[in-house]
Amino acid sequence: MYEDGTVTGTMKHVTGYTGFNEADPEEQEGYFFPFHLTKSGTNMTFKKNGAASKENIPWEADNVFRVTSSDTFEVLVDDESVVIFNFAKVVFTK
Repeated sequence: MYEDGTVTGTMKHVTGYTGFNEADPEEQEGYFFPFHLTKSGTNMTFKKNGAASKENIPWEADNVFRVTSSDTFEVLVDDESVVIFNFAKVVFTK
């Protein structure tokens, strides 16, 4: 990953990953991006493609996003933007 949030490398398609969403089988497959936050805080918000997908959830250092090549994900800790991930340079394989 580059300092600007650009993610590089190869991601393999995963199936049966209940750790992402145990209740929804449709969200148990795809491309998953794990990351570790070094910025700590109390709450965090995730924005997918500019729109909040999770707001003011308890802070956790280790997180996972389910991504596609056109996605961007912004991570805010205590309302401060920490990083905006983009996946345009990732190779997605089956």
